[in-house]
Amino acid sequence: MVNKKLVIAVDNSKECLKAVDFALEHFPTGYTYHLVHLQPRPLASYYIFNPIIPEYGYDELQATEKMLASYNFMDEVFAPKARSAGADILPMVLTVDSDSSSDIGAAICEYAESVNADALIMMRQNKSAISRFFMGSVTRYCAVHSAAPVTIVPGSA
Repeated sequence: MVNKKLVIAVDNSKECLKAVDFALEHFPTGYTYHLVHLQPRPLASYYIFNPIIPEYGYDELQATEKMLASYNFMDEVFAPKARSAGADILPMVLTVDSDSSSDIGAAICEYAESVNADALIMMRQNKSAISRFFMGSVTRYCAVHSAAPVTIVPGSA
């Protein structure tokens, strides 16, 4: 049996469990679930106002701590549910240079393409129209630009 790859984009919120639940319910066995979380690197303005941080390497320490916290969150919250259903999982924390929707979306799409994903599952965040206009939407970016089919799981109403 051919093992298919399913990329599930998650953030550090328990609401993203719905995306894992959806994958377990709607995709048959034989899939490897790639749980992908994006961690933005600190912005340049952060260094301007904290000039001592780069000098002592605190930025790298902080980034490493955030990545470990994300891995731990995925391992404690998402992985048990997927493993209990017998799914193979691969948690992945990736870094991006900014926290813009397009950069995060591009990184998710690139990851899905690099693993030759059969599908991408994303959670729809309940943002207001104004928030989506000014801040953008990672889900929308991926729906438009992903080479793999994208399934959008609605958030709570």
